Amino acid sequence: MDLNIRGLGKSFDGNIALHPTDLKIRQGKFTTLLGPSGCGKTTLLRLIAGLERPDTGSISFGEDILYNGTREVPPHRRGFGMVFQDFALWPHMTVFENVAFGFRATGRKNGIHDKVMEALDKVKLAGMEQRYPHQLSGGQQQRVAFARAVATRPRLVLFDEPLSALDAVLRDEMRLEMMYLVREMGLTALYVTHDQIEAMSMSDEVIVMHSGQVLQKGSPEEIYNHPEHSFVARFIGKSNWLADGQSMFRPEHIRFDQGEQKAESYAAVVTQVSYMGDRYEVKLKTDESPEPWLAYHPERLREGTEVMVYLPQQCIHRLKEN
Repeated sequence: MDLNIRGLGKSFDGNIALHPTDLKIRQGKFTTLLGPSGCGKTTLLRLIAGLERPDTGSISFGEDILYNGTREVPPHRRGFGMVFQDFALWPHMTVFENVAFGFRATGRKNGIHDKVMEALDKVKLAGMEQRYPHQLSGGQQQRVAFARAVATRPRLVLFDEPLSALDAVLRDEMRLEMMYLVREMGLTALYVTHDQIEAMSMSDEVIVMHSGQVLQKGSPEEIYNHPEHSFVARFIGKSNWLADGQSMFRPEHIRFDQGEQKAESYAAVVTQVSYMGDRYEVKLKTDESPEPWLAYHPERLREGTEVMVYLPQQCIHRLKEN
């Protein structure tokens, strides 16, 4: 079953946090709400979870109405799991009791031990069930939070920036592990993040939000290659712009040799060079745009060097709106 959102809106103290929004979160897919702080993505997640009450609209899961203004299903009856940014583990409870909490909160008593142990085994924490949260590393605590969210086999798992409290190396490790577990278990996931790498690498579908509105929804490839809004083009990856302000292209599309493929040529001056490990990031000044262009080169170019660069016409993407 899909999660269906119709006209969902929310304001706080007269300030619109979420404009009336229609969305469908497809069953079995990993969907990410992506955008900067304050864009409305966490508000939307909390409305779906039942932690906030909408001002307008409805939420349903298949034929099951969760909210429509007259009916409101409480959070613990929605059949959702949730992984929070700060893990939200009970410090006085063991790992086992933390994972079992979801069963007890919904009044389920049968088979708890086996299901908890199965969840702990999935996240590689078998043998740690009697430890307390303070005896675990940050990554282990995150695994407990994930195990708690999925142990009850929820019909939807909600992730609220779950990796932001981890260091960079551990965040990359957990990102891959979480993505693998969600797909292996056949879960439907709705993931909130401001990190475009997380969104683009983990998701089947990405929903880009800004100022309380959904600007675009699509696969990571669609969002990157065919942005529909200038904010999306600038927020996802890096973008170069032509003078009309409506046409953009990605840095990897600039070539420093003409090659056989037909391309437009532009005169430019190298203004800055940064070493990125596997390549050099080059800033170019050109009369074609008031903004510098970014390109990639395998060798270090000298600043101040005049160069000719080439751009295939098919790599230029023209936005429908600004």
